[in-house]
Amino acid sequence: MNQLELLSPAGDLQIFKAVVDAGADAVYFGGDLFGARAYAKNFSIEEAAEAIKYAHIRGKKAYLTVNTLLKNPEIEGELYKYLRAYVENGIDAFIVQDFGVFNFIREYFPDTHIHVSTQVSTCTGYGAKLLEDLGAARIVTAREISCQEISKIHQMCPDLEIESFIHGALCVCYSGQCLMSSILGGRSGNRGRCAQPCRLPYDAFDENGKKLNKKGNYILSPKDFCTINYLPEMIEAGVMSFKIEGRMKQLSYATGVVSVYRHYLDEYLYKGARNYSVSQEDIQKLLDYGNRSGFTDLYLHKHNGPDMITFEAPSHTKTETEPAYENSSKIKVNCRVKALLGEEFSVRFYDNNGHEGVASGQLIEKASKKPTTKEDIKKAVSGLGNTPFELVKLDIDADEDIFFPVSVIKNARREAVENLLLDISGNASNPTINEFEKLSFEGNHSQKQDTFVTVSTIEQIKAVGKFDFIKSLAVPANLYVEARKLFDGDLYIYLPPILRDEYTNISIPESAEGVIAASFDELGWLKDQGYPLEKIILDYRLYTFNNRSIQGFRALGLNRDCISYELSLKELKHRDNANSQMIVYSRIPMMITANCTIKNTVGCKKNNDTVTLVDRKNENHIIKCNCDYCYNTIYNSKKYIAFDLKSDLIDLGVKEFRLDFTLEDYKETEEILRIYDNVFNNNQLVHIKEDYTKGHLKRGVE
Repeated sequence: MNQLELLSPAGDLQIFKAVVDAGADAVYFGGDLFGARAYAKNFSIEEAAEAIKYAHIRGKKAYLTVNTLLKNPEIEGELYKYLRAYVENGIDAFIVQDFGVFNFIREYFPDTHIHVSTQVSTCTGYGAKLLEDLGAARIVTAREISCQEISKIHQMCPDLEIESFIHGALCVCYSGQCLMSSILGGRSGNRGRCAQPCRLPYDAFDENGKKLNKKGNYILSPKDFCTINYLPEMIEAGVMSFKIEGRMKQLSYATGVVSVYRHYLDEYLYKGARNYSVSQEDIQKLLDYGNRSGFTDLYLHKHNGPDMITFEAPSHTKTETEPAYENSSKIKVNCRVKALLGEEFSVRFYDNNGHEGVASGQLIEKASKKPTTKEDIKKAVSGLGNTPFELVKLDIDADEDIFFPVSVIKNARREAVENLLLDISGNASNPTINEFEKLSFEGNHSQKQDTFVTVSTIEQIKAVGKFDFIKSLAVPANLYVEARKLFDGDLYIYLPPILRDEYTNISIPESAEGVIAASFDELGWLKDQGYPLEKIILDYRLYTFNNRSIQGFRALGLNRDCISYELSLKELKHRDNANSQMIVYSRIPMMITANCTIKNTVGCKKNNDTVTLVDRKNENHIIKCNCDYCYNTIYNSKKYIAFDLKSDLIDLGVKEFRLDFTLEDYKETEEILRIYDNVFNNNQLVHIKEDYTKGHLKRGVE
């Protein structure tokens, strides 16, 4: 087993040092750019350099979050200089979401470890194995998966480090799959600017208009995660890094939570699982440091359930008590002092790892008046209070009746400590840094676009069958046989947005033209099945924000992709769109949740219910239950229609225009396809009466 690691967040340098002192084995933090907490204080490079040095001297590690999606000007402009500064200062790993950034680090900083962020939603060993093969040193699991699922990942990837969240705020949506803040407010969670719309009140109504949420209106707001009772089970499942959430939390929260988890990880290490027991007093401490309507540990053993939802206003309550903890980051050292008549005074500090620091002072003379005693030497040498060191053993070899000034002792002590620090930090490796080459892109070339349609129901398939211009159709696996009878063109399987281990029995017929894959889990699963990679289309959920991500997928033989909802027309002009689908119609899926609103309000029915979610602005968003794979999708209240941007879209040089049908009935599907046909194939101007959105095509995201 890898050495266990308690991983703490830090929002500033003071908190960084404090959590190291409180017992964290590693600390993750954000810099000025590209982190998932853009509104946090974050670190300057000077502060980061000091933090990294502070950690390394104490045998701890420091990780930088680079876990947002990057646009082409960012990845080709600022990223190299930014990352290089951290590599030169000894950063231990980068936490990454964007596949372009992943490949960027592998190319230019090949010795620096990559930890794949929870934003990638890794749920299975298939995705973990693929990421490991690509060069990941560690994956951060999706928060939603159980100990059993973590164990299966570990069995498939025994040498891959597994990091899992153990405490703090939970997203109700699978991380990396949330567009709610982005679409409703223009603040993208994928860009570190989430406005947390999940923490707002909503009313929920069934298809008959009956109100469902009688327990309270905060039906998308999870309680805080707390796994303190299950650390042994997580360890035995294969977790080696135990991650606390909270880069925007205060110092008292960070140090308090670290100190409690430090105690119980040590309890396990010293006493084993059999004698592991958490006191109610320590549970109360964690509650006092901060909680949202209590704690939940539900995901460790169940897929979903109402026990983890606050239902009431999710304010983060805490007491004002400051946590007490012992500074566990001090390095234990020994000291040997020589004070012999006629010789130079000398001090030698040394640790148990072979590091040492030596210094000497003036020649020692015979005392003419008051002699320098061993007690004087001990008092002056032992003053290590502001250093990283704790004196364990002191040997003094001194003659009687000698004299030298106390200042000589103190100066030698300071010099020996500095030399010991140099010896410890001087053993750092010199990581490889390759020279940067900007990725060139000549621009997109016009081509005639085919039409690609995805559907969710038989009625939609029937409507699609009326239009000869539709070349390709993608359906869920369970509709393939029926669709084959109703559609003559290229027929694809549309895999679910999230793949969990229990649902990996999907059958893909040999006659299918290909599949649309939505996650690294699905790519890894398809690869494991021996499925031809050239037949795979990357869904928009496998974000290809920049050309380096596109290039990285192409190097694997994955040549077709679908453009993200979060890029603007202006930004898309600089993206390589030659093999891309562009969605021109859909109801934008704003969230994919393991939690089920039906189950949380009236109980599980397993009948693919539809729920209307009404927000504070009286907008009606639709929640659709998918009971085949046990997840909910929350769709935007407004349809996404880009038809009136036809000329701009054509100029992008995409391969296909795509229309996604989800909630539409036969009549609505037919109407949308007819309007599309008139606009794109017959060059007609069509006025769409209902209120709709063009998403980010005009405004983009920050």
